[in-house]
Amino acid sequence: MNDSIATFFNWVKNNKYWFVTIAFLLIIIFFDENNMIKHFQNQREIAVLKSEIEELKEELEVLSHKSAELHKDIEIMEKVAREKYGMHKEGEEVFIVED
Repeated sequence: MNDSIATFFNWVKNNKYWFVTIAFLLIIIFFDENNMIKHFQNQREIAVLKSEIEELKEELEVLSHKSAELHKDIEIMEKVAREKYGMHKEGEEVFIVED
C-alpha cells in the first residue's frame, strides 16, 4: 500500500505539469459549478427554447392577422361575439343548443 502511494507521489513529482493539467480538466469537466455536462445540457435547452420562440412568433403572426381582420370587418366581429361570447343585439333572443 505504501509502495503504491509512494509511486504515485513520485510520479506526481516527476510529472507535475501533466498532473496539474489532468486535475484541471477533471475539475472543468465534472466538478466545477458550470461544468461541461451542464454546459451541454444548457445548450440543448437553448435550442429547444429557440424553436419554441419561433413557433410562438408564427402563432403571434397568425393571431395578429386574425385580429386585424376582425377590426376591419364588422360582420366577422359580430359573428365571433355572438358565437364565442354569447352576445346579442338589443331586442334579440339567444338560444343556446347543447349537444
